[in-house]
Amino acid sequence: MPLPRPALSRPHRNPRQGAWVRARAVLAAAVLLAAGFLAGAVPAHAATYTFKGVVKGKLTATAAPAVLGNAWVGAYTNDSNASFVAGAWSAADGTYSFTVPAAGSYKIWITCGNNPCADTYADEWNGNSSGSYDSTPLAVTDAAPTTVYNPQLEAYGTMSGRVTNSAGQPVTAVEISASPANGGQYRTTAPDANGYYTLTKVPPNQAYISVRDDSGKRLYLEQYWNGTQGVDTYTAATVPPGVNWTGANFVLKNETVLEATVTDTAGAPISGAGYIPYIYNDATGAWDGPQMGPLTTDGNGKAYWRMVVGKKYKFCISDTDYGVTRQYRYKSECYDNAATLDTAAVLTATAAGQRVQANFQLEVAGLSLSPGRIFAYGSVQPGQTLTVDPGVWGPAPVTLAYQWHRTKGSEAADITGATAATYTVTSADTGYDIFAKVTGTKSGYAPHTDIVHAGQAGAEAVTASKPFTVTGTPSPGNTLAVDHGTLTPVPEYGPYYDWFVDGVADYRSNTRTFALTAADAGKKVTARLSVHAWPLQPYYGQATVTVAPGTLTAPVPTVTGTAKVGSTLTANPGTWGPAPVTLAYQWYRSGTAISGATAATYPLAAADLGKTMTVRVTGTKAGYTTSAKTSAATAAVAAGTLTAPVPTVTGTAKVGSTLTANPGTWGPAPVTLAYQWFRSGTAISGATAAKYQLAAADLGKTMTVRVTGTKAGYTTSAKTSAVTAAVAAGTLSGPTPTITGTKAVGSTLTANPGTWGPAPVTLAYQWYRGSTAITGATGQTYKLVAADKGTAIKVRVTGTKSGYTTLARYSAATSLIG
Repeated sequence: MPLPRPALSRPHRNPRQGAWVRARAVLAAAVLLAAGFLAGAVPAHAATYTFKGVVKGKLTATAAPAVLGNAWVGAYTNDSNASFVAGAWSAADGTYSFTVPAAGSYKIWITCGNNPCADTYADEWNGNSSGSYDSTPLAVTDAAPTTVYNPQLEAYGTMSGRVTNSAGQPVTAVEISASPANGGQYRTTAPDANGYYTLTKVPPNQAYISVRDDSGKRLYLEQYWNGTQGVDTYTAATVPPGVNWTGANFVLKNETVLEATVTDTAGAPISGAGYIPYIYNDATGAWDGPQMGPLTTDGNGKAYWRMVVGKKYKFCISDTDYGVTRQYRYKSECYDNAATLDTAAVLTATAAGQRVQANFQLEVAGLSLSPGRIFAYGSVQPGQTLTVDPGVWGPAPVTLAYQWHRTKGSEAADITGATAATYTVTSADTGYDIFAKVTGTKSGYAPHTDIVHAGQAGAEAVTASKPFTVTGTPSPGNTLAVDHGTLTPVPEYGPYYDWFVDGVADYRSNTRTFALTAADAGKKVTARLSVHAWPLQPYYGQATVTVAPGTLTAPVPTVTGTAKVGSTLTANPGTWGPAPVTLAYQWYRSGTAISGATAATYPLAAADLGKTMTVRVTGTKAGYTTSAKTSAATAAVAAGTLTAPVPTVTGTAKVGSTLTANPGTWGPAPVTLAYQWFRSGTAISGATAAKYQLAAADLGKTMTVRVTGTKAGYTTSAKTSAVTAAVAAGTLSGPTPTITGTKAVGSTLTANPGTWGPAPVTLAYQWYRGSTAITGATGQTYKLVAADKGTAIKVRVTGTKSGYTTLARYSAATSLIG
């Protein structure tokens, strides 16, 4: 089971009479625990010190106590911290036993923790106390190392009833609460729509059980349950174990109250406006203000103040609480449309339960400034200098004026000529409380004055053994520390420090140290300390440092890769810090920056041939000084090597056909390619294209092509293809000729050869009579003679061309010649 830890407890206090500050007690406990200074600790002894006994629970005032299993019994230090020492859970028969490390007095806490009995029984400290503050410690000693303690937990009570007003109407906007008189957890509930309520887990023994107005309008006076009825006085009730109060009714009285309504001239409510109620002091004749504040109107522009019947009141609005952010500030005004307290109208309640109304319509005074957090520090002893830090006011620029002020009793006056941010205390100030006033003004804005107390001149005060300073290296990544030596007297709590960055409160730390980050670079970091130890005057210390940019860890980069055109160089920046660092790159060619070469890699170009290469790496990080490092130079960049495949030749090795050179893929692209065709190893003049048509001169020869690649910055490369087969003769194309003309003796016939190719082709003719060649008839035309009569004539066309196979074509025979 998890070990329960008690909360530090204090007596319940009436909220209208002030409250104990628990937060500081908890922090103080943490500090003391960490330091190992636990009050009441006694050196360990060889003996074993034991607490044991039986845990019982009492369900009602008349019931016999019954044993309780699974209840925690723990020993805690006998001091205000009540820190855990040792403990044990009770067995099923209620027995428990545990040892503590040393003799001494211990506070004992009993609880059901998270076990089922926690729904029935209240926690308890020994001595029947709800809190450690008033518990009675138990001791173990060398003489009596074992203490038998039989704790008894008592059951929670329950109460139910109805809440009404004096007219018998249900009241629902209230809180019913029960708080242990000696501190501890409290219970609350609210009535239903008819005013009925049930409050469970009412703590046994002494408890404050109250009903309070929760409407925010101060409609009713609070009441307290005294065990039998609701009463108006602050009273604790005795709560028997397991009591079940029914009919616990409360009849609330109307509160006698001053209700102020604050609006602008258009009738819109003004929230967050400061107000000051004054009550006439019959003994002194003065109008006394409240001993609390600041008091501000609620979200509906309302302010409420309890009144005493017959007393005289004045009520003023002063819109000077700048804890509320607002666009405009309003002019101060007292009731009823009075400019000052002296001229304000008097307000009086004439009967109990009366609501006295006071309405305000405020005019705009100007836009709202944003005041800084002013702080006065230094010694208030005569001859010493005080300083006021105005903080950062906005929107900038704001004109600031200073005025030192002193008061003693009813005497209050500005100090003549004391209008600087510093003031040297004089002997004439002895016995006076010294204040600094800072007034901010800006055209179009409402002026604002803040005032801060510096202490009473000449009075004994908390002191520090050393001047207040901030130490440490003021740069990002380092830690600042406040040094003021030893405070006398040592404060009961704290000390707690306020830190500011450029005048703005920074809540990263409230301790003596402050860790700087990159965001703090170039800014002013201020530490403040306020130490109060009544009746001594307080100690106020402040110091400021300006944070310098940090220094980056910046190694010299290296370059990898081959210094050769076409290769890629890579910058290796090394490890920069503190991470992350933004890195930028710039490549250089023999010391000259290469435009656009700003990546971590760089492909070497033709322009780099014969040059040396470097890279500069620049690191940047917010809050740090920019740093740049340049690599060593590479060797001179060599010419690149082209990727050059062996070309191939496609096409038929035959006169008249076209061969094509296929160069393959050269790189890096683009590469300029040139071609040269060869006939049996001899370059063919003019044959420098990617294609070559085979000519008659190529007949019987083998063909090759050489491809030469060139690129700036690269070594020229040439590759020659394999030889083709010997070039064969070409094949002519020739159609069948036709004969035109009259088929009669004496007429002329003409041979029409058609189109032969590839042109030019030399054509020869031979005419035939029947199948016999006609001697001498070798022209394109033939004149028919008598011998041709009765025969059929035809013609043979023969085509010849160098490098080509001869081709002969015969026409069809004519009809018989007539």
